[in-house]
Amino acid sequence: MRIVYIFFALLSAASLAGQNLSGFWVGTAMQNGRPSAFTYQLDLVQEGTTLSGKSISFTADGSASAEFSIIGTWEAGKIILQEAIQISPKGGGWCLKYARLRLGTTGDGTWVLQGDWVADNCTPGTIRLQKESGDNQLEKPEDEVFTPLGTWAGHLSQTDRSYGFYYEFTLDSGGTGKSKIVAEGNGGTATFSIVWRHDPDTDSLFVEEKTILEESEPEWKWCIKTMKMKLDHDPSHNGLEGAWSGNIEGRTGRFAACAPGNVLLEKPVLNNLLRANIRSQQQQTASTSNTNRKLQLQRTIQVSSPNITLSVWDNGTEDGDVVTFFLNGHQLAKQLKITKNKNRYQVKLNAEENFLILYADDLGEIKPNTVAVSIDDGMREQTVVLSSNLEQNGAVLIRQIKL
Repeated sequence: MRIVYIFFALLSAASLAGQNLSGFWVGTAMQNGRPSAFTYQLDLVQEGTTLSGKSISFTADGSASAEFSIIGTWEAGKIILQEAIQISPKGGGWCLKYARLRLGTTGDGTWVLQGDWVADNCTPGTIRLQKESGDNQLEKPEDEVFTPLGTWAGHLSQTDRSYGFYYEFTLDSGGTGKSKIVAEGNGGTATFSIVWRHDPDTDSLFVEEKTILEESEPEWKWCIKTMKMKLDHDPSHNGLEGAWSGNIEGRTGRFAACAPGNVLLEKPVLNNLLRANIRSQQQQTASTSNTNRKLQLQRTIQVSSPNITLSVWDNGTEDGDVVTFFLNGHQLAKQLKITKNKNRYQVKLNAEENFLILYADDLGEIKPNTVAVSIDDGMREQTVVLSSNLEQNGAVLIRQIKL
């Protein structure tokens, strides 16, 4: 019993009086007799001694998941939770768990819920969860009313170049924000201040870069860009696509214009199930790589077949990038040196929503890592540019659709 108290200390009623259980709790649910654990997550809301919210459970390989509404109560460190309704997938089939949990802390002060669960017609098991800090939480879901505010990521092309750039911008309130471009070649990385305007009548977005805020190669002259993009948004997708033109930094007159190009960006819609899936992928990647990097979902690709071909290559200058790719938490390629030669992988997707994650092992001479990835489902080939560094993994969501 001494070991239990080293890692999990139950708290007195007095110390619990001011605690609020509201927030995200992440961990595992074990089922007696099963060798692998389920990833289990709670999104709790506390009002007095009453608890409500949602829970989400994932199989160990990420191929199946379910979301539940929950109700419960707590008093003096004792928590009772009941999964009341299976929200998705429809039709049931999962255990509706009834859990008796205790609140405590680990040695470093992290809040922990752990205890036993039972369910009708199911083998019982145990649950252990930790409360996520604000730094580890993903953003809350966007409001139901569409807003262009937030971060959009994707790629930018230029007519005089054979490769694309990773490009993103963050739109803040008041019509201002920042953009970032990564060149797999001369130029490196730069960030710009921007102004923007949304025209709701035409559903168009206008973005203008104003000044360079930071650049990795001060001698390089960037294009200061003006963009006009068409918005495409629905409950599952926010996209921007359009053209850009601009002038070379510091130049005027007839030789100032840059070769123009196109821009394609996305701001993924993160519902509760998708947010939980991202958390699960972060945990699996962190466990395999022994690092704790955040995950940025940069693009969503729809495919019509589970059998796809993934191709990975350097679409710019070979600079010694070394990366590991994870597909649904499993290593697809380990410490792969990225070159102009395409590395191809035949893959069978095992879920409706599949995450391909770019993990940077070595940033090479030009930071950060940018890698071109194409996804071919036999009917069409789609190409994205992913970016990753030592603090953040880039990811693309590959979603199967039924024709």
